[in-house]
Amino acid sequence: MNKHEAMKEFFKPKVMELCGSVLGFNFSNEEAESVAFVTEYADKLIKKYKVGAEKAYGFSVIITKPYSIGSDDVNLEAMNFAQAFMDWLEEQNRKRQYPDFPDGCQIKKMENLQNMPNLAAVNVKEGLARYMIQCRLIYFEK
Repeated sequence: MNKHEAMKEFFKPKVMELCGSVLGFNFSNEEAESVAFVTEYADKLIKKYKVGAEKAYGFSVIITKPYSIGSDDVNLEAMNFAQAFMDWLEEQNRKRQYPDFPDGCQIKKMENLQNMPNLAAVNVKEGLARYMIQCRLIYFEK
C-alpha cells in the first residue's frame, strides 16, 4: 500500500460514520454531505539525515454541506460539523492513531494547519457550501 492509499483507507471509515458517503480522492463533488480528500504535496523534504529524512504529506479535507441564506442555524451546524472533524483529527494525533504508511516510514504527527475550517466556496443556487480543512502529516522515512 502506498502513502496515498494509506491516507484514503485511514479516513474512509470516519467519512462513512459521519455522513454515509464515499470518500472522494482528489475530487469534490457538488453533493451535500460529501467529503473529499485532496492531496497537496507528498514527500516534501523538511530535514535530511544520514539514515533518512523527515518529510511532510500535505492534504486538505473538503466537506460539502447544505447552505442557507436565511437566519436559521444551517450554516452554524455545517461549521460545527467541520470543526468536529478537525477535533477528531487532533484526537487521532493525541492517541497516535495514524495511517498505515509503507515500511521504512515512521509517522511523527498529524496536525491541522489552522484553528478552524475555511469556508472555501458557496453555491447559493444549489444551496451548498464547501468547508476546507488543511492538514499535514510529518513522518521519518529511511
